[in-house]
Amino acid sequence: MTRPDPFRVAFVLAALTALRAIGPGIGDIATHPNELIFGFFGIQLFGFLTVALPRWIGKPITPAPVLWAVLAAHAAAFLWGCVGLEMGGVLRALATLSGVALLLSTTPSGKTAETLPILGLAALHALIGIAAFLHGWSGATMAGLAVIVLICIEVSNRIGVAVLAVARERAGYPKLTPVPALIALPQRAFTVLALALWGLGWNAGWPALAAFLFGMAWLVHIQPWRIRPYAGCVILAVGLLWKRVAFLLLALMDLGVAGISPFAVIHAFAVGGLATLAIGIATSIVRKKDKRSLMPSLLADVIYVAIAGAAVARVGAALDFEFYDRLIPLARWSWAIAFLGYILFTLRGAVRPPIATKV
Repeated sequence: MTRPDPFRVAFVLAALTALRAIGPGIGDIATHPNELIFGFFGIQLFGFLTVALPRWIGKPITPAPVLWAVLAAHAAAFLWGCVGLEMGGVLRALATLSGVALLLSTTPSGKTAETLPILGLAALHALIGIAAFLHGWSGATMAGLAVIVLICIEVSNRIGVAVLAVARERAGYPKLTPVPALIALPQRAFTVLALALWGLGWNAGWPALAAFLFGMAWLVHIQPWRIRPYAGCVILAVGLLWKRVAFLLLALMDLGVAGISPFAVIHAFAVGGLATLAIGIATSIVRKKDKRSLMPSLLADVIYVAIAGAAVARVGAALDFEFYDRLIPLARWSWAIAFLGYILFTLRGAVRPPIATKV
């Protein structure tokens, strides 16, 4: 039996963490924020980087035994978390820091400009996780969420847009042109400022509104509607839209324009944006590794519908508490279906040989 790909191990661990966080009959509502922010997203990011980093730097991650040791540490932290979430969280943060150190050590000096923004943010995220679990910093959850949103924006701007560009060309449209600096630079600057203020608990109203407006201009430029429903492309576009909606909700809340619950903003970012994009990008990676890129898959479609339903139900419950008791069970069951399907989808290529390509 061949050794499984490192990214598959990481993605399965991430999915198991997500299920433990808020799965029906499993997850604890009182502890799930830190489980998702520092658990699911941390190991999910590491799995993504085991695939993306070698492409960015032009060489494999070495030494391989250390890579597997980091994954083993993540697995041990997950198991420990089943009996003690605090110590499991600390161990997971230390495993994340070890993974960042490994990835930095394998990056050639001439390639750090491409990798340092994401790896630096990943290290900061792990340090905040240690503060959350070891020192009980009350603001760690929001700070960690703000950092992981920044990481997601960096990743989705590279991978998500690339997938949409391929789908656009396959649909017969002209090649996508780069987003003009007049849109891209302010969008990035206001995004960073809004998330920094939000993560620190300060008013982020005007920067969030600017991030929303420039973000929508950015989204209009890449024209996500000019794609056919190729595998995973629509859900990526949905995740990109959710991030803009989250900034709009944040602006409306902090500017006092509407009585938006903070939980609506949090879940628009975390479930609508982060979890949706994480699943969309990860299943895109799995498809490519299984030589099934842009091919239809009923299982994948079920995953995408389920995570979309979880996002709508969870944000809806936060916007109108009259429907909370009805929508929360729907959100949790949709979440469970999405991540159980995600595990099956990730492991499928490990047990079924990839489709042979014609020479």
